[in-house]
Amino acid sequence: MAAEQTRQTPTKGLEETMTEPTGQTTVLYTRNGFAGPMATMVREQYPPQYTRVVGDYAPRILDLHALDEQAFDDVRSLPVSVLEGPGLRMEVSYRKQDSVFGLRNVFADEVHVVLAGSATLETEFGVLRVAKDDLVLIPRATTYRFVDVKDELREYILASETELSFAMQPGLGPLERFETPAPYADPSIRRGEFETVVRHGNEFTSIFTDYDPLPTVSTEGTPLVTKVNINDLRSIGMESGLLLPPLLFDDATTQTFIFDLSARSGSRPPVHYNADYDECILFMEGPGSWGAVNTPGLITHTPKGLAHQGPVENVPEGYRAILIETRCKLKVTAAGRDISHLAETDQYSRHPSESQLA
Repeated sequence: MAAEQTRQTPTKGLEETMTEPTGQTTVLYTRNGFAGPMATMVREQYPPQYTRVVGDYAPRILDLHALDEQAFDDVRSLPVSVLEGPGLRMEVSYRKQDSVFGLRNVFADEVHVVLAGSATLETEFGVLRVAKDDLVLIPRATTYRFVDVKDELREYILASETELSFAMQPGLGPLERFETPAPYADPSIRRGEFETVVRHGNEFTSIFTDYDPLPTVSTEGTPLVTKVNINDLRSIGMESGLLLPPLLFDDATTQTFIFDLSARSGSRPPVHYNADYDECILFMEGPGSWGAVNTPGLITHTPKGLAHQGPVENVPEGYRAILIETRCKLKVTAAGRDISHLAETDQYSRHPSESQLA
């Protein structure tokens, strides 16, 4: 691996950490994530370095808390997409009040990551209290709504048209515990006019009933709605033999995966060409930082086939983050572009070419 020297330059309040490697660099090339053929190259160059970009296919950092809050002033406001591609959307939602309708996504499973605030999630399978750092899997065709909203509920939502499954069991592995919905305290019929908004792709249809369609007397079978808090995962270092980060949510089609990328002991990852997967890393909380990324709610996007290394994960102060890998060809939306900037892929700070124009 290359020897490294580090210089730090403050830019618009963001400490920018650029690495200047010297000597030779070992570069890893992989197919199908780490499940297919792989090869290494030894280079005199440091492939993550680039001087400028012309075009839209580039690594970026998005600040999910920077969306215009007025977009969510209406109680009927729906999530805003910031990254999307065929079969996958990454969205942001700010909820200042309780839901006035139930929502049912009939084409996509949803993973909700709570960035701030708290609420009670009501579903047909029961109720869950959700708060900051929770990750909640809501399978497609499950109706839900948020009530008892406190301190403005802010969420990152991954909506996947392929089936996602919770991949962990509590015990000797990383996971200490997870939760499933509790029964309704009062499941009796509630009368009145109730609206369910059915989401089918980018379109919406409202269905009205003269009863509340959510409360359920009892349920049996596989727990489908699942919640885990990122702080309920133990750190397992790479020297344990678990080189890949722990898998949180699985996809049998290998389209999309969600991993725990929190601080862990071990060597820095190599320079990498991921030929088949876009990589997104959502930073959830410190006190430590992942390279130059130290603000909760920042998400990086590295399109497939672009050289990147990424910072050291062995951070003694600790940090919490998740990694989303997807075969989907993600593009930054107009709303996403408004809250993003170009990134270098060594420490994931603002790229100098953009900083000079800021």
